[in-house]
Amino acid sequence: MVNVKAGILAAAAVLSLTMPLLAKDKGTETLFPNWGIITVPDGLYMEEGYQPLLTAESYGNDAAAMLERIYPIEPQTYQLVKRDGASFQYGYMLRYSANIWEVEAAIDRQREKAGILHSAGVKPNMDVLMERTAALMKQCLPEGFKVVRPMSAKKFRGHMFYECTLQRKLIINETNFAETIHCLAWQHGSSVEIAILFANEADQDDSLLSVMTDMLKNAEKMPKK
Repeated sequence: MVNVKAGILAAAAVLSLTMPLLAKDKGTETLFPNWGIITVPDGLYMEEGYQPLLTAESYGNDAAAMLERIYPIEPQTYQLVKRDGASFQYGYMLRYSANIWEVEAAIDRQREKAGILHSAGVKPNMDVLMERTAALMKQCLPEGFKVVRPMSAKKFRGHMFYECTLQRKLIINETNFAETIHCLAWQHGSSVEIAILFANEADQDDSLLSVMTDMLKNAEKMPKK
């Protein structure tokens, strides 16, 4: 993964996605549109913006273009930096928010039919859509990625979350990397929220992916409709 430029650290100290609401002992409560109020841990920086990834090398290092074969919906993109003393972990997040008919039409590669599907009045099944999404991930990602955590659904704090993890191992400058993509999705009413996280996964509980996933799943005041 290409590192986020060092200049992001100063700029990201104040989250650009919104103004902080309330400082807490272990982070800052921040409104994350359509998702809820997240508590951003101390030492984690998020900045809305583009981040080139080696993962998407064959797509001009553009992860959104790489995933357009799966989600032809425009995402919001965030650069991520987690500080651990004098070391840093870098990542990237693609954030999708759409109604469930748009998600179905995107997976079917028929975006123009989203309105027709909606008018038909039959709501797609979220379980089926997520299974089809997982199948597309395996088909469309660059060679070498393997499913290390199949798509699964589990209720957490009253919300059903769908998660899967894909990974490929590689060596860069004689250093081992576990290039990891973690997908997190949930439904409220007819809306679907999706976060796709990219990072080099370290074998530790406080890795960037783990911290981001916990932060998103523990959001407060998540919409129900």
